[in-house]
Amino acid sequence: MTHPLRQWLEEGRIQEVREAATHRLAQHPEDEEALIALARVALLDGRTEQAEQLVSRVKSEAAQGEVGLLRAAAAIQSKDFAAAREHYQGLVRQPSPPAEAWHGLGVALLALGDIPAAREAHEKAVALKPQQAGFHFELGLALSLENRPRAAVRQWVQCLRLDPRETRGYWGLAQVLRQHRKPRWAQRLLEAGQKQVPQSEFLRQAWAAGQEPAPKGTEAPEEALFHEIARLLRLKRGREALQRVREGWAQGTRSLPLKLLEAEACELLHPPDMPGVIHAYEEAIAFAPQHWEPYTRLGVCLLKQGHRHEPRAIELLETARRLEPAKPETGLNLVLAYIKAQRLDEAFALAKQVVEGLTSAHPLHPQATRLMEDVDRARKP
Repeated sequence: MTHPLRQWLEEGRIQEVREAATHRLAQHPEDEEALIALARVALLDGRTEQAEQLVSRVKSEAAQGEVGLLRAAAAIQSKDFAAAREHYQGLVRQPSPPAEAWHGLGVALLALGDIPAAREAHEKAVALKPQQAGFHFELGLALSLENRPRAAVRQWVQCLRLDPRETRGYWGLAQVLRQHRKPRWAQRLLEAGQKQVPQSEFLRQAWAAGQEPAPKGTEAPEEALFHEIARLLRLKRGREALQRVREGWAQGTRSLPLKLLEAEACELLHPPDMPGVIHAYEEAIAFAPQHWEPYTRLGVCLLKQGHRHEPRAIELLETARRLEPAKPETGLNLVLAYIKAQRLDEAFALAKQVVEGLTSAHPLHPQATRLMEDVDRARKP
């Protein structure tokens, strides 16, 4: 029998869950159903730290499966996809793992760029819960990233059959229509979605973006393309931006700013295409080997990918520093990399150098000074 708090969550009665669970915890502070329910509400509100605090109080062995799902979901929400993958992989290795574990694993794998494995995980989630509309959407997304638009469309159509209010289904189908040069059909589909979900800001913005006129072409080709792509990125239309960058590049419109925009477009995809981001920065370095910015951007990007990328990240940031030693940004990014690698003496020396090169009125002076002081304290026994 489903517990009332869980049933209310499934029905979307969030305020009732919050009030009832809070009342129960006031009477019984270790009520695990109430703790789990409030943790789920906290995740829905984007309060990952509070969710972690709540689930840490759940001790029974029987509830550890749900605790694992919540911790993995918190990692997804914090965009720590590597940690989420580890949580979900532990869950799917258990006997009879829930569909939600396969679904979460697929989301994490897709964010980490392992598209075939993500698609397989989403297929398992759909097989276990074929009536879950959101699972069909995520499978469709993985299929579209494998360049299988027809298979993706079938999943998105099924998604909308199961839940006509699933806004992402309309968005996915509209993207395919636009890619096939059918913008009017895409707009009509988004209009149909707005009739189903009139309060959806997501669909309204997607429709409005499709209504915008193209640039007038009064600028030089490279400048016009740059402004067009920058506009698409501001509108969060990463896939279209990526397509325009690559089309322009193939046609001979090439520059460092355009290649950097390609990396931004890859990062804006849902989920981000991190291998694409890294490849774009590598190509930017090859295109402009004497410019500091692509080295810095790739170095910072790799630092975020985990410990095994630190040596390469530091090498890149050291190159950026050599190319532009007067820029405080190149120094501060390298300081942060040294700190992460526990090279504290080098971090302090460089931070001190950066601080000494700045006037007290420089906007980065307070940040650089704090960083220098923090490193100095950390390196002292």
